[in-house]
Amino acid sequence: MKLHHIFGAACVLGGTLALSSCEKYDELFPAQYHCVLNIKDAGIRNIELYTTEAEGTVSISVMKTGSKGDVPANGTITPMSEAIFQEYCNTNELKYAYLPAEYYTLQNNEMQFSSQERYKPVNTVLKTREILQLQESHNGQAYALPLLLRSSEVSVNDSLLIIVPQIKAPTIGLANSGFTHAISFSSKGEAKQAYTLELTLPIPNIWGLKCSLACNEEAVAAFNKYNSQNGNRYKQLPSNAYTLPENGIVTFGNEATTASVDIAINRASLEMGEYILPLSIASPTVEGVEINAAQKTVLLGVTYSPDKLELKASQFKANSIAEGDGTGYAGLVDGLGSGLHFHSNWSAPVKDATYGNYIDVTLSAPVQSIKLDYWTRFENGNAAPTHIKLFASTNGTEWKELGHIASGLPTGGNQQYSSPIYRAEQPFSHFRFAVLESAAGSMTNGSAWFNLGELVLYGN
Repeated sequence: MKLHHIFGAACVLGGTLALSSCEKYDELFPAQYHCVLNIKDAGIRNIELYTTEAEGTVSISVMKTGSKGDVPANGTITPMSEAIFQEYCNTNELKYAYLPAEYYTLQNNEMQFSSQERYKPVNTVLKTREILQLQESHNGQAYALPLLLRSSEVSVNDSLLIIVPQIKAPTIGLANSGFTHAISFSSKGEAKQAYTLELTLPIPNIWGLKCSLACNEEAVAAFNKYNSQNGNRYKQLPSNAYTLPENGIVTFGNEATTASVDIAINRASLEMGEYILPLSIASPTVEGVEINAAQKTVLLGVTYSPDKLELKASQFKANSIAEGDGTGYAGLVDGLGSGLHFHSNWSAPVKDATYGNYIDVTLSAPVQSIKLDYWTRFENGNAAPTHIKLFASTNGTEWKELGHIASGLPTGGNQQYSSPIYRAEQPFSHFRFAVLESAAGSMTNGSAWFNLGELVLYGN
């Protein structure tokens, strides 16, 4: 319809009206505009529905307008035939498939307008879960329901509505999934700490939704896989070391999109070491709510670390040290902001087939558990350690190996490495940090050297 043709005709007829008072106002408009039915918001309508409801209702408003809109009228909404719809899709380059009749019902689609009525609602009830299964069985194909408005008495305009249901399953997930370091204990700090874990939901909860959070078989399997990938450095947190409120039942509040759980962890049940508490979401209480597989499990890291040792340059002794490059032993303990470093001898590399280039530390008091942090040289990682062995001794002469690290070491500039916690069979007063290989090459054959930006030890 071109409106300027109508308005033009109205102007011409307006002149006639001025000449003849017998003309009626309705005669200014063609007969097809006297009474018109149309679908409000016709065209393609994307409808988002959720599997929490077995059925979803789409309301359609049919309007009665026109210069004689105050007369009775009838109308019917019916599905377009599949063949015609496919032809329509091909012509308009639409990728929809035709939604079969068993997946929906039409309510009140036979309409009788009284003279006073100007609109009527028609409801389309879609079977949400069945439609989702249909889509999934056809590789995510989008389906559409094309509806036509017809009338045997009056004109019809905007007569095609294409309903495209987009069925979604609300998914519960963890705000932080996978491994995340949650809590650090030391022997001098607080014995009890809590970690807040947050669960998310993409839409407001209107169903009284609950789920469980548990250290179940799936969570343990995820822990075992992660631990294996990281040299089995972790232990699973024992059940008597933590408490889940409400026995792990998580409740989403009304209209809430998040729920939080405060997990209490008690150091008293732990030996020094590195632990993981694996937890997975399970058992949503509302049908149609699913669990996001990628955000289902969290591995909460819990460290009970030895206390930091206050070290001085006088406690170090190395079998290889570079004069005039860095600041020697002081470079290991002068702070991260100094930009200074320790460097083993690069001008005359020292060969030691067993220990490579090493740094010995005479401890102020014996310890039985020890861990270390170190930082690579601040400027670059050209001589960063790539193969390390750690040793303990009671007399500084006879050494027993504590640990062997040949992977996962940083090779860039100013990067930190934190070791596992190592425990000796008996207390020791001497510690050896031995570098067998670095980014510069091998020290066991005397062809290379290493450097460090900082070295920190923890021991009890």
